[in-house]
Amino acid sequence: MTVAADAGDAGEPEPAADPSVHPPVAHLIDRRGRCRLVYEPIADLARGAICGFEALERFPGALTAEQWHAEALRRGLEPDYDAFVVDSILHARESLPDGCFLAFNIRPATLLREPVRRVLARADALDRLVIELVPRVAKRDEPRLAGCVAELRQAGARIAVDHVGGEDGVLRHAALVRPELAKLEGALVEELDRLPAKRALLYEIERLAGRFGTALVARGVRRVEELDALLRLRVPLAQGPLIGVRAKTLTPVAFAFSRFVRERGAAMLEPGSLAGLVERGPAASGEPARAPESASAADAFRVTDGLAAAAQRALLRPPERRFEPLVCRDANGAHAGIVPFERLVEALVRAADRPADG
Repeated sequence: MTVAADAGDAGEPEPAADPSVHPPVAHLIDRRGRCRLVYEPIADLARGAICGFEALERFPGALTAEQWHAEALRRGLEPDYDAFVVDSILHARESLPDGCFLAFNIRPATLLREPVRRVLARADALDRLVIELVPRVAKRDEPRLAGCVAELRQAGARIAVDHVGGEDGVLRHAALVRPELAKLEGALVEELDRLPAKRALLYEIERLAGRFGTALVARGVRRVEELDALLRLRVPLAQGPLIGVRAKTLTPVAFAFSRFVRERGAAMLEPGSLAGLVERGPAASGEPARAPESASAADAFRVTDGLAAAAQRALLRPPERRFEPLVCRDANGAHAGIVPFERLVEALVRAADRPADG
């Protein structure tokens, strides 16, 4: 299918298509087979294990998936192109490791088109599939989208919303589709450990997500310190270069920081103690956090100390040292790490906000 020439171009021959600029989209869609996919692992931070993958399409040549999509749009083939990609993703589920899900990103307008709907309807079931919706939908299409989401859930799929914390309209979108998962914008995760304002925002997002029954997925995790901050904030799922690189096959992969996550997760089971707040320094190198030079063994706190008691004791220190990090030792008296004073205050605020049991 070709796009008609503008009136101003009448009479002038159309230049020969350069395959490096205009890839053979129609041939790609019509051929037998599937598009190539790569898979980015997603970790369950409660278990320290890989629990799912996000599928991303890849095509021949040096052009990006976005450029292939733009060419399909230019040639009027966008609905068929999208259906081709979704069909490839559905078939990839056959290779999923046990206990894992497969997620993919799609625009609501694309999901509502007939070619994509037909592909999804042909599937026997959509279990272990997570459909990530970009939060951009015309208001007039909201009732149709809600109906479509209900059908997908009935077939076994789970729904996610993307770009949480980075785009306007996400909350309205989440209220419409009531997602099981919500993906945090990578910009919110970046430097999370160093920026208290981001942690405060993420804390509020986590509380709101809990009311919807939605689990958060942190995207773009690159540093151990960011991962540690996510664990403190009880974010259950994460993906990014630190979790695992994109691969061409769906095979069980080892999570490089699984032991670290399990150890930190065990500490989080004691939310009323310092254990869940201790910074162990650059965990990738295994080096412990350095204690302040002014600290002595007599000043040390135990990792099992309660938060309120630790705060009271810290405030009794000399004024010039009152807000220094708390130096913590384990049950054997060995240096366990430090707790920045501001982290202690954050934890006390969260404990005060937590509703009473029953």
